[in-house]
Amino acid sequence: SPSPSPSPTTKTKTTTLLSGWRPTAILVLEFLNHKTGKHYQPVEANLSMIMARLKGGATEAQLRAVVGRKTAEWGADEKMAPYLRPATLFNATKFAQYQGELPATAFLNGDGRE
Repeated sequence: SPSPSPSPTTKTKTTTLLSGWRPTAILVLEFLNHKTGKHYQPVEANLSMIMARLKGGATEAQLRAVVGRKTAEWGADEKMAPYLRPATLFNATKFAQYQGELPATAFLNGDGRE
């Protein structure tokens, strides 16, 4: 017999879980726009990777720190500046690498503990 397909509630639950990250993802996208002078719109294509990083445990502060660090590194470089975009910065593999470049203080909670 054919394997059962995922129930509609499973898909809805996943979408709902990710959509809970949407307000924070929009703030991160607005921060990227502010730092780069760009105008990325809060559409699924731009928000989905940010929401996935949040769901995966990255904090808003860490996402902002990556944006700030990469803007400082690449902003004046004609070759690299075009990569200051959601698809590059928040790609799962690349983000893990960029996150690893952050100082240890980016991983502390507000109370100074990890």
